[in-house]
Amino acid sequence: MKFTKSTDASVQDDAIVFNMEISGVVRSFEISGDVLRQHFGAADDTAPELLRAFERGAGAVQDAARRLRSVPTEGTIQLGEGDFE
Repeated sequence: MKFTKSTDASVQDDAIVFNMEISGVVRSFEISGDVLRQHFGAADDTAPELLRAFERGAGAVQDAARRLRSVPTEGTIQLGEGDFE
């Protein structure tokens, strides 16, 4: 669970919230359980299963977060279905 730990990922409801430092700036992101089930193989909506899927999708999640890093927001950046097609 290296990626999970390095991003301080945690399960909130049916999503994972995590932080990534990109170009020296820490940004907050959220990825839904639906995305984790459909794209990264989470078998159900339990926290352990969502975290395992998040870890499996680490490379794709990092790529998506880097692409969205300049989204102007003070809050959490949502990673959705379209970010993984």
